[in-house]
Amino acid sequence: MFHGDFNNTGTIIKFIFRRERVISTIWILSLALFSMVIAPAMADMFPDAASRNQFAAAFNNPMIVAMMGPIYGADNYTAGAMYGGLMLVWYAIAVAVMNIFFVVRHTRADEQAGRVEVVRSLPTGRLANLNATMISAVILNFILGLLTGLGLAVVGVESMDFAGSMIYGAATASIGIVFASITAIFSQLSSNSGMASGMSFASIGVFYMIRAAGDMQGIEIVSCISPLGLVLRSQAYVANNIWPSLLLLLIAFGLSVVAYKLNSMRDMGQGFIAAKPGRATASPLLHSSFGLAWRLLRMPLIIWTIVMLSLGASYASVVGEIDSFISDSPEYMTILGVPVDQLPNLSQADQTKMIVESFGIFVTLMMTLVAMVPLLNAVLKIRTEEREGRTENVLTRAVPRCTYMAGYVILAYAASVVFQFVTAISLYGTAAYVAGDSNPFVLSELLQSFFAFLPALWIMIGFTVLVVGLIPKATVIVWAYFGIVTFTSFIGRLVFTGNLEFLMNITPLHFVSQPEPLKDYVINYTPLIVMTAIAAAMTIAGIVSFRKRDMVW
Repeated sequence: MFHGDFNNTGTIIKFIFRRERVISTIWILSLALFSMVIAPAMADMFPDAASRNQFAAAFNNPMIVAMMGPIYGADNYTAGAMYGGLMLVWYAIAVAVMNIFFVVRHTRADEQAGRVEVVRSLPTGRLANLNATMISAVILNFILGLLTGLGLAVVGVESMDFAGSMIYGAATASIGIVFASITAIFSQLSSNSGMASGMSFASIGVFYMIRAAGDMQGIEIVSCISPLGLVLRSQAYVANNIWPSLLLLLIAFGLSVVAYKLNSMRDMGQGFIAAKPGRATASPLLHSSFGLAWRLLRMPLIIWTIVMLSLGASYASVVGEIDSFISDSPEYMTILGVPVDQLPNLSQADQTKMIVESFGIFVTLMMTLVAMVPLLNAVLKIRTEEREGRTENVLTRAVPRCTYMAGYVILAYAASVVFQFVTAISLYGTAAYVAGDSNPFVLSELLQSFFAFLPALWIMIGFTVLVVGLIPKATVIVWAYFGIVTFTSFIGRLVFTGNLEFLMNITPLHFVSQPEPLKDYVINYTPLIVMTAIAAAMTIAGIVSFRKRDMVW
């Protein structure tokens, strides 16, 4: 059926790896190193069986199981069982994201940009590009799984043996290949790269919800319908099951066959889901640079607004039970920033209030980190449009470069305010619905807490604008810096504060005044004003640099 359709696949594979030598290397090394850092840190936080058993008992409830997955090996809850149970689902999601970007980049995006058509004009098979992409994805996931497994095996954590580590690595590789196959199908169904990416990312959410429903109800068959649920059945460091990885690879093979068949049936540049016909004439809004930026960013920003609302609601939904969830686990209270040493001196009511307020502070920080992702993407859209050659078409008309760039930047700054506002409203509203008159949150204090992080968000936006304007080919620096900010703001301050003090001093969140439980929130406005000024300076410098430099592809 596919005779001759794979000609010159090997040549395209070489071309793909030539293009991916930086991006994929960063992805793989970052994920593997993340595992190697977190595993010993988690073991140090829970050094004995008693602390781990307390943790397992506190987490073994339907709400937490829905979020994290089932607790395996609770009767002998080793550091390996804890790490494998808590980290695998989130690690799998990160690997899925890597594969979605990879497959879309080399299939639908390349086809949309005309690169596949150029390749097909040479003596290559009809399916050679898709085949090369899938083979490359398998190789990359194999390397990632191998490095992850070997890395976990050599960190020296007791109970994280070689066999369990390689099972963890195999699960990592297999889930990545499954999502590469899923993305390959969506790349055939959709008519553009945005739709392919959106449908692929939506599949992660759908599979996560299916897994959560199955795990929460204890229905194994429902959980295993989802690849994210199936991969957890590997039970790394507990049962060390290899069959989930083998089954995932079999599923990936079947999905890949479907993707190949779809690719062989459709015309170049077309998708099975036809693109919506455009208007005969542009709307008045598109007559301006700001209108163009809004047209390109409106759907991602609307979707992320809904995501922030949903996340805020999900966090607030457990606020009434958070005290019972973590009160028996001093380690988890440390993660949330609860001053454990002060609890014995407080009444039961004040202890509960301190835990709930600490949880609110923790959520504020986490949601601010989540909000950074769409804001950075909004500014980086400038670089995407430039790289795809569309910016040049706009600027050939009477459109000032500063005005063009300012449209995206203004939307990013405005979105930062909207995200913080809707998250605070969602937290307060959901907590009020769940807790009624005993709502622990005060709306004015929540808004004050979230808005205090705005200058930190603006620093991230300003830094991104500066990178796009000054060194457009090095936008990966933006995500590297975001990784440092995330690590030091969350993991670093909990585990490696002393060693990473110098990193914390270059992250904007470190300079935002944090509320203290049972105390009035007093904001130090000086660093916020300084950060706002720095953000403004970087933004202006980035726009000026963009105006002066040449277009870069």
